[in-house]
Amino acid sequence: MVGPTLIQHGSEEQRRPPLPTILTAEEIWCQGYSEPGAGSDLASLRTRAELRGDAFVVNGQKVWTSNAQYADWMFCLVRTDPDAPKHAGISYI
Repeated sequence: MVGPTLIQHGSEEQRRPPLPTILTAEEIWCQGYSEPGAGSDLASLRTRAELRGDAFVVNGQKVWTSNAQYADWMFCLVRTDPDAPKHAGISYI
């Protein structure tokens, strides 16, 4: 999922480091969606990400991360706007 997302929406700078290793499977990515007590109900998403300077600081917990036992990296869904309606304010990081 990360490779196609970067190809479609990423800048050249964002694509350069991970795409070659994704294509050769030198690095494996897992997905972090589900959370304790919420499962895959995104309206209940509690993991938050706060932009500090040019980086996000992520706080929360994920469970059932697909392929986590093989992964070098994880992409996840996080709440970046706690004041937005429950199905909004969510970002893919």
